[in-house]
Amino acid sequence: MGQKTERKTFRFSQEELRVIEKKAEKANLKLSEFIRQAALDKNIVVIEDLKDFNKALKGIGNNLNQLTILAHQGKINVVNENDLAEVKEKVNEIWQLLNSLMVKTKKKKG
Repeated sequence: MGQKTERKTFRFSQEELRVIEKKAEKANLKLSEFIRQAALDKNIVVIEDLKDFNKALKGIGNNLNQLTILAHQGKINVVNENDLAEVKEKVNEIWQLLNSLMVKTKKKKG
């Protein structure tokens, strides 16, 4: 939208300002950017605990890889090896979606 050269002063109650600042922090945005996006009806995406989800998904993927190796070695019996392959494929799809989401949110911040 161009260079930000205009200034305007607004008044908030202490409680209103506290709530707005908390929301801006949660969205990982500067206060002015958060207010601009909210006022211009832009989507503000907040994804909580993404790092924990990412870590858990990585652990599931590692476990699946270990199970697949053990199944190929004949150390565990699997009713249908295609089931493991299908689950691995789904986990990979989730991983790709998560990565693209992280890239999109980083682009919006920068």
